[in-house]
Amino acid sequence: MTIDEAIDRYLEYLRASRSVATADTYATGLNHLRTYLEEQGLEPDETAVDVLAPGFVTDFITWLYDYLVDEVADGDERRVSESTKATYFAAVSGFLDYLVVETERLRLDGTAYDALRRTLARASRRKSHDKLPPDKLPSKEVVAMLREEVRAPLDLPEDLAEGTKRRRRLSRLRDIAIVEALLSSGMRVGELVRLERGHLLYDVKGALVKYGKGKKDREVLFSDRAWGAIQTYLRARGDGAQNRRLSRLPVFARHDRRAGSRVLPLSTRSVQNTFVDLASRAGILERFHLTPHTLRHYFATEFLSETGDLALTQYALGHSSPATTRIYAKTKREDYRRAHGRMFKSDDEEA
Repeated sequence: MTIDEAIDRYLEYLRASRSVATADTYATGLNHLRTYLEEQGLEPDETAVDVLAPGFVTDFITWLYDYLVDEVADGDERRVSESTKATYFAAVSGFLDYLVVETERLRLDGTAYDALRRTLARASRRKSHDKLPPDKLPSKEVVAMLREEVRAPLDLPEDLAEGTKRRRRLSRLRDIAIVEALLSSGMRVGELVRLERGHLLYDVKGALVKYGKGKKDREVLFSDRAWGAIQTYLRARGDGAQNRRLSRLPVFARHDRRAGSRVLPLSTRSVQNTFVDLASRAGILERFHLTPHTLRHYFATEFLSETGDLALTQYALGHSSPATTRIYAKTKREDYRRAHGRMFKSDDEEA
């Protein structure tokens, strides 16, 4: 059974067992689940319900909260309605109950099912938005440890197959580029994995984040260090032999054995797993819960500290309301470019 089929059946079940109003309310929350699937490259009308494992649902919770902040509250976390958030999580929780208990289409053991329910329950609890919790903001020392680890030389045994050596070298160059790109742009990891080579803006050393579905695209900028890492990685990859148009190939690609010679985009989960691996090797896990999204928090605080301009910071993060962006787009873009250049000038000089 596909996700689309399961959602449709669940909503019919709600109309029959509860009320049409409940079904209509829950439909909005489940539409967010569909959007999340699409952003991961999983079409809801083709993806089986088996994908809804506890780890996947945990990633969806993070995505949904960011989506509500960015799309509904224009970047102001205090404007995220707790009741709305709780309703959306209730919709997903009820949907999973239906799949596991009522239809048995989703087979989870008792431990996994209980963990999933607890995760959803915690996500819907009220949070204080007065300040960013310390565990969400990496220190400069943690960032330095991350950079040092990702740039550490590879130890490749001489008897290792040449194909494996190439994959590992490319993975290292890619991971360096990812870390520097996230640090200097404040991009969401979902935006990063969707970047195509044709989205890169060579005149300003940046990229155009393409959203689609009527939402205004936005520009992000990279530091010289990040731009150099991206270009080094792409040159090493050598995509000329691909049958697809070069501009449509992903900027950040997979280099695992299953991908082979194909240039396939990364998933958000694979980037998250990379950060777990880097944090573990660097000894960061014992002191800080490092994720790709924490680098967005780092960028935001550093950019705001440099500029002292909350509105400009919101623009850099893509939080500005559409109306404000249309009115001040040119001014904000130029201010953003100047502030970004000042912020990373000393950083790049040290590289």
